[in-house]
Amino acid sequence: MFKQKTPDNSHADSHDGSKNSMQMAQAAHQRYLLHSSSEDLTSAINFYIEALKNNPDTSSAYFRLASLLHDNGQIGIESAIEQCRKAVNIEPKNPNAHMYLGYFLSLNGEFNEAREHFKTAIKLKPFASSRTRLVLALTLLEKNKTKGSSFADFSSALYYIFSGSLLFLFDKASIKMFFKNVADDISYIKHKAFGEILEKTNNDVVAYDVYANALDKTRNKSVFYEKMAQIAIKKKRYSVALECYQNAVALSSGNPMSVVSAIEFIEEYYPDKVDELIDLYTILTNQTPNIPRCYYELGHLYLKKEDKMSAINAFKIALEQDSENPFYLNSLAFAYVQLEQYDSAIELYQKALSINPDNEWSAVVAQTLAAIYHQVKDNHEAAISMLQNALLLTKEKAPIYQAIADIYYDIEDLDKAIEYYNHSLDGDCNNPKAYSRLAMAYWEKDYIEKAIIYYSKAIDLDPEYDIAYNNLGVIFLDGLGDAKRALAYFENAVDINPNYVLAHFNIGRAYEVMGQKIEAAKKYQVALNLNKINPEIESQMIEDMLYKLFEA
Repeated sequence: MFKQKTPDNSHADSHDGSKNSMQMAQAAHQRYLLHSSSEDLTSAINFYIEALKNNPDTSSAYFRLASLLHDNGQIGIESAIEQCRKAVNIEPKNPNAHMYLGYFLSLNGEFNEAREHFKTAIKLKPFASSRTRLVLALTLLEKNKTKGSSFADFSSALYYIFSGSLLFLFDKASIKMFFKNVADDISYIKHKAFGEILEKTNNDVVAYDVYANALDKTRNKSVFYEKMAQIAIKKKRYSVALECYQNAVALSSGNPMSVVSAIEFIEEYYPDKVDELIDLYTILTNQTPNIPRCYYELGHLYLKKEDKMSAINAFKIALEQDSENPFYLNSLAFAYVQLEQYDSAIELYQKALSINPDNEWSAVVAQTLAAIYHQVKDNHEAAISMLQNALLLTKEKAPIYQAIADIYYDIEDLDKAIEYYNHSLDGDCNNPKAYSRLAMAYWEKDYIEKAIIYYSKAIDLDPEYDIAYNNLGVIFLDGLGDAKRALAYFENAVDINPNYVLAHFNIGRAYEVMGQKIEAAKKYQVALNLNKINPEIESQMIEDMLYKLFEA
């Protein structure tokens, strides 16, 4: 007895599954084309892949999937061509497969083969070939532009434009998509206009709801998210605005205008979101790689993160595109300073100065360069020369005079230091630091009375100037032997800055001179303890003073 075989329905089930997946994929694909939703994009891709798993011979899934993946940068053009060839091999009489293959071949510059596939698509379905004819026309025009002018190709392009436009009325798919686009555009215009009217009449809350409602009804979601963000800013709901801008960037597929709007908002309201700003500028550089300003801003963001190498690389790219930009040169030089690559920095600063876009700006750069010569290279002559040049460039001469005076003070040319501190005060008579430095120079020359006058002036201008109080106390203690008066100034310094090690040490010295050894010992001990946390002087010096108090 023979057993009856059970029919194998697995093939039929796979075919049905593929058909259902294709229907779902095409619906999501159309929604994506209308609304540019990342969710619809993901759904369409997943359903096309599922359709191919169920039935690898589903030709339309290959070219439609290739189109989505390529347009969104997930595969290259060679891969897209390969997928479309599979579709043509599986179903040679599918006009859409030939049209998509022709399209990708034209993108790859293979115009002759592309033309053949477009013509095949037209022959297979002549009355529904509107899109194919129009794409072929664009391909012929592109070939003319890149390969050289050809009258025959140009005439053919005009023919296909005319015939494609005429046959539009017979192309159901084009008509269907056209009316869907028209309906979407009308919905977009309606919501946008209504919302803007409400905003102008100060009905921001209602306008916000209109824009929010438009998100599910139009493809221009990024525009409406930006509108919502602007209302949120007016209402000072900055966290809501931030979320809206983030959505606008994501849904616009990194549209430069949306990215710039998000950057401007974050820079104003959330400047500490450095990582997010870096991400946005990176998107911007990917979309507009030939705008050096983007790399310049990226470099400064990396500096904020103390990612010095990334900053240098960003500034270098900016300079590759605009090699004579003094601001980019200056920023790259600054980044090199952070890495202590001073020779490279000096070279770049000098080049920036030679371009000199603005005298005041150049004066600031010259001061920076002078500081490197003085503090790093120990080249005082070059530093002073650079500052003398800066004097010729700027109206704000006082800080430069002070910088020159500081150099002369450091190399112990006190007469020159005093001369330039006085020049500085001629331009800025309310600068307590300049008075304090001038007083110190006079103290070094034993002009005690002048030192007292100028330290007192510094204190009058800045009653919280702890260093001036301490130094004035030193003059009374060591110069005039007036420990009691000195003590008052030291205590003022400690009141202002309780962690001022040197002032505590000097209080101990004053008490010691006054014969109050116990109080002196206490203060020396305080100074010793603080000095371990914030070293200002040699600990051994404090210990020697402390032990000396109780020597026989």
